[in-house]
Amino acid sequence: MKIAVLSPHRDDAAFSLSLAIDAWLAQGHSVQVINCFTRSAFAPFSDAESLHSNDRASYVTAVRLREDVTWSRKFSKRLVLNDLNLKDAPIRLRCSLDELFTLPVNPAEKAVEKIRRAIEQLAPDALVLPLAIGGHLDHRTAQHAALLAPITRLAFYEDLPDSANIGIAETLEATVRALNPDLQPAFATAPGDVAAAIERKRKYALCYDSQIDDATTLTIARFCDRYQGRERLWANQLWRDSELAAGN
Repeated sequence: MKIAVLSPHRDDAAFSLSLAIDAWLAQGHSVQVINCFTRSAFAPFSDAESLHSNDRASYVTAVRLREDVTWSRKFSKRLVLNDLNLKDAPIRLRCSLDELFTLPVNPAEKAVEKIRRAIEQLAPDALVLPLAIGGHLDHRTAQHAALLAPITRLAFYEDLPDSANIGIAETLEATVRALNPDLQPAFATAPGDVAAAIERKRKYALCYDSQIDDATTLTIARFCDRYQGRERLWANQLWRDSELAAGN
């Protein structure tokens, strides 16, 4: 199958789905990551803050591209990255970081149409998109746009590191039910070696050291422990009835 993974920012697919992507590639599926908001000035663990504001976005965007390429090359089979070159919310909307979690999605935004069109042009057999756990505007906007595309085999991933936050992990299921009562848990593989899975997740997450510190890297890596070394998806019936539901 041709699988599209919608990643609001360059690191979201990596943090949340690296193990599943590796499994899908090994099973012979093709995977393309659609990176939506790739123009950014946010890199809290880089030296970007020392730069003039006019130069910061170009520098950070280049850094994050290098991180994404490094991550994609860790897979044994080719992983395709498709960048939409959209500005992230603080740049395109000139909003503060705090406003990212309070501003509503604007369905008339040009970004919505560009994301929807990109998915339609790719015409994947299956689409994986964020649950938008944590409420970041770019995640909510990407999810809204994706649901406008006529793709019927859908699965949602648990956005990391947000899904691991205290108070959120315990309410994940209720959040999913509110989104779509038809969604049920699904996995890319059967349970496996948890310690090995955690170490692999950590190596994938470390690719993005401009975005997270060591503690967050471990939080992301250890989240798969609760799923026996896997990453949980929430899938609709068409997904669960397909070959992608292996290992459930």
